[in-house]
Amino acid sequence: MVDLSKKPFYLDEEAIAWVEEKMAQMSEREKVGQLFCEILWDRPGSEPESIFNFIEPGGVMYRPFPGKKMREYSKRIQARANIPLLIACNLERGGKGGNGGLTDGTYVGSPMGVAACDDERLAYDLARVATEEGGACGVNWTFEPIIDIDRNPENPITNVRTFGSDVEKILKLSKPYLDACRENEFVSTIKHFPGDGVDYRDQHLMSSINSLSAEQWYQTYGYLYQSLIDYGAPCVMASHIRQPALSRQVNPQIADEDIMPASLSRELLTGVLREKMGFNGVIVTDATQMVGFTCSMKRSEAVPACIERGADVFLFTIDQKEDVQYMLDGLHNGLLSQQRLDDAVRRILGLKAMINLHKKPAVPGEESLALLNNEDHQNVARQVADRSVTLVKNKDNLLPLDPEKTRKVKLIQITNEKLPASGWLPEVELFKSLLEKEGFEVSYFKNGRYPDVGYSLADFKKETDLVIYLANMKVGSNQTTIRITWDDFLGESSPKYVFDLPYLFISFSNPYHLVDVPMVRNYINAYTCNDDHVRAVVEKLMGRSPFKGISPVDPFAGLWDTRL
Repeated sequence: MVDLSKKPFYLDEEAIAWVEEKMAQMSEREKVGQLFCEILWDRPGSEPESIFNFIEPGGVMYRPFPGKKMREYSKRIQARANIPLLIACNLERGGKGGNGGLTDGTYVGSPMGVAACDDERLAYDLARVATEEGGACGVNWTFEPIIDIDRNPENPITNVRTFGSDVEKILKLSKPYLDACRENEFVSTIKHFPGDGVDYRDQHLMSSINSLSAEQWYQTYGYLYQSLIDYGAPCVMASHIRQPALSRQVNPQIADEDIMPASLSRELLTGVLREKMGFNGVIVTDATQMVGFTCSMKRSEAVPACIERGADVFLFTIDQKEDVQYMLDGLHNGLLSQQRLDDAVRRILGLKAMINLHKKPAVPGEESLALLNNEDHQNVARQVADRSVTLVKNKDNLLPLDPEKTRKVKLIQITNEKLPASGWLPEVELFKSLLEKEGFEVSYFKNGRYPDVGYSLADFKKETDLVIYLANMKVGSNQTTIRITWDDFLGESSPKYVFDLPYLFISFSNPYHLVDVPMVRNYINAYTCNDDHVRAVVEKLMGRSPFKGISPVDPFAGLWDTRL
């Protein structure tokens, strides 16, 4: 039986008694309900009580909501629940940012931006802001910190969502993140086991591969997981990523076609996490609508199999009634054992007791909403912006900028974001207005002409002293690449004339854009696209603030030409 008095729960006798009392009172269906963590979207017509249609789930995860509404929903669903719910968010960038969290929270910065500051206190503050603002709205579970290693510049998911490529730095910054969560009675989650960042493909679209040897894995990803498990991490997210070498090490007889992604792998969940690493906490799958999960087994078998093989929480249903029935059927036909069900539910209840949900109000008073975007949190965001911006190349000694030398600026926007009616990101328009206040004449390249028949390069140079790129190619799910695609097959908006004009490339997202613009001689990484980072960049361009960021990855992506 699971020992809840031990790491990471450390429950006292009273808390353990609460868990056991609930276990004894629950029916089979109620226990099965605890396995599920549902999802809530801020969509017209959606009601939070819909998560209770066929079961009482153990938890729910929010997608972006305004704080007041999120808190209201939290109150409603906690009032409906017989057992307090775990309420999760993706809070990787503070209260706001990424693909979860609060629409009106504080956007502190990306994890890689925090890593560029190389300050454990700011990693702590990132989690402090996230948990204080999320907690004000009833959230008690964050699917962070991300401890993936950004080894492959072509990976479309990891990138600025990670603390970088240095294992020791990732560990150094993850520990204070866990500390802040623990102090604010929040469940933290280390992910995405067995580790993303090796493959160049997206596990949302397939079961991707961590192809390291077992020895390499234990020296890198394994070292991180073992260190943070030993440190007391309460939860691990199992991804839809396969690790063939580890699977074969645990089970030498395994056939290639039987090597499963971690979310469905007995070898990885039980053999590695539970038995070898001694993890006693909760294992949650990544979202089970993702292709990496759905393409690996028949869903009717995969739903119970992921729990039987070692997971405790099943993240999201496609059709709640159907998936719950699959779980119940698995329990009745032997695909899921009673022992495994009980162990999972006991751990889930233990997690709830660990953060005192059994004896404190599940949602704080409305006055707690004052924490959202308060001055202290904004100050953390400004510190991260100021200290993260990294100067990678200044070959032309272009910086600091001077409107007397390069008055006429052509601005080029590169983005994969949905654009407003104006056609320009608000951060790009802010950047333009700030440069104009400095005395520059700024126009959008897209609204002008490029050298062609009847408009010579000499004509272009008369109207242009400097070309600046603002790139915001965001990483995220459902992507196959984050490479730059130029509007024209000849790349007319690309840095074609670097020996005729000065070009400056500023990336607010992907630190590896030099892969596509190696000819650029002046290059900056800012890691995060928001107003604070735009303002910080302008201060540095004008020489009023030094560049302080230390790149957490190789911005040259291991290519010799990007350094020229």
